[in-house]
Parts: sequence; C-alpha cells; structure tokens
Amino acid sequence: MAHEKEVVNYQTGEVDLVNDKFVQLYVDKLDLIIEMTGENPTAVKVFVWLLQHMDRRNALVVSQEALAEAMGLHRTTIFRCTNYLREKKAVDIVKSGSTNIYAVNAQIAWKSDANGKKYALFDAAVYIADSEQDKPLFDTQLIGHAQPKPVRKQKEKAK
Repeated sequence: MAHEKEVVNYQTGEVDLVNDKFVQLYVDKLDLIIEMTGENPTAVKVFVWLLQHMDRRNALVVSQEALAEAMGLHRTTIFRCTNYLREKKAVDIVKSGSTNIYAVNAQIAWKSDANGKKYALFDAAVYIADSEQDKPLFDTQLIGHAQPKPVRKQKEKAK
C-alpha cells in the first residue's frame, strides 16, 4: 500500500511494516481541537503545521522566525499562537539557545507506533529558514542543505 513501508529494526534485524506519513489523532482529544478551532483558528493552523513537519518523536526544532516565514505569518502571531497551544497543553516548548523545540502532546496526536511513545522528546526534526543563515563559506552540495528560496517576481501594477 502507498502509506506503508518496511523499516528494519537494527537491534533485532527484524523488518516491520509500518504506516508512513500519517498522524494519529486520539478521539478523546478531538473536542479540544474543536474548541481551539473556535477560539483561535490561527493557532490550530500552527498546530497542524507542526503535526505535518514533526518527526516520529512528535518534536520539531524551528525558530519562531522560520515558522513565521513558512506560514506567512508575523513572528508576534506565531508567539501568541504557540503560547496559546502551550496553555491548552497541545504542545510544549523547550528552548535550545534562541531556538525552540516544539513537542506535540503525544496524548493528542502521535506520528509513530505506540511503542515509540516512551521516546517522545528524545530527538527532533530540524526546520531551518534560509533567511536565518549566514552565507556559507563553501558549497557543500549536501542534500538538505539550506538553499535560498526562489525570488518571486511581483506582478506589474495595472496602469
């Protein structure tokens, strides 16, 4: 099937068939998501964006600036939305210097199998914005290296 893949357990050598590219939402927490949608729909958009980009441990390292850029929102809006999500216990925010690690509450949504829940917050995916980076000293040509976003040409104003 399209949403399943084989994953090798390097400790046992066994091959497991797992669901890929999905997020589980727990039915008993859907009322919270509905409540948040009514109170702060922009925060729910941020929450869903985090669900989309978090790793299999429910975490994502991303600065507020990068998150704002990715979502087309102001950094202040991101700050308010993530604080709202924290107050609702939908996410927790851990600091690493000036960068945030957003951890989605594993009792609301989960991206891996149930056995992996005990490792939540163990590691994290990292999302960086080109606008936050210094110009590299040399070209690494590594896959995943931050690349400048293409500049969009503004439409000419109608006369």
